[in-house]
Amino acid sequence: MTLRYGGNTFSYMWNRPIEPALAELTELGLNDFDVILSPGHLWPEELDGPARDALKKRLHSSGVRLESLNPPALDYNLGSVDHEVRASSVRLYERALELAADLDVKGVVVVPGRVSGLFPPPSEQTMSRLEDSIGALATLAGKFGLRLHLETHPLTSLPSASQIKGFIERLGLNALGVAYDLANAEFIGEDQAVAIGNLGPLLSQLHVSDGRRGAWRHDALGTGTVDFKAAFAAAEQIRFTGIAVLELISGQPREAFVQSLAYLHSL
Repeated sequence: MTLRYGGNTFSYMWNRPIEPALAELTELGLNDFDVILSPGHLWPEELDGPARDALKKRLHSSGVRLESLNPPALDYNLGSVDHEVRASSVRLYERALELAADLDVKGVVVVPGRVSGLFPPPSEQTMSRLEDSIGALATLAGKFGLRLHLETHPLTSLPSASQIKGFIERLGLNALGVAYDLANAEFIGEDQAVAIGNLGPLLSQLHVSDGRRGAWRHDALGTGTVDFKAAFAAAEQIRFTGIAVLELISGQPREAFVQSLAYLHSL
């Protein structure tokens, strides 16, 4: 089995609209994109119905495939203690799901609610709030025929593969899968190969970038300490059929993608 690689537009969200960004990445041979949602890049409120239809037609005609939409989690918290913050966050993800359905995107990446690293609220309270928020979104995703990819993220209450797996199994909703982030796992000291094996069929997306233990990075492949060979072998062992998304954060994104693709070829 050969992994299918896609690209993420994180490094383009502040300086380039979605179509020029995708054009640059498709020139490198990438497709199946995870697109960051950001005003000026791709944003639900900036696209009315006709604009969405026109964008979908242009993407289809150019052969571009969108795997997922991805609202960055800095401003949104599905597990917040504040009801208004949770409600606003749920609504943002609802708009992302609606846009995904309109553009024929397959799913949406969801970062579980952020928590304080210094003094978080009791875990059982946060889990209850997350179950309500993500449960509502999973129900909507199911109606649209979309997948919710819950991302392992070090600043959330579900940073590890085992924690996010347990959360999904408790909810028992078919629309939920795991977007396992290799660099995030490296940062928290998790064995990625073991984690991928334990996730099994719940693994719905793989986020691929390099990093180091104790340094939260999403760098070009081959510049950190992530054991990609072991991680990819584990993904093949469980017959992972999703997209391995290159999620690179760089001020020079084209160079970072070129370097990372060369590293993948070397493997």
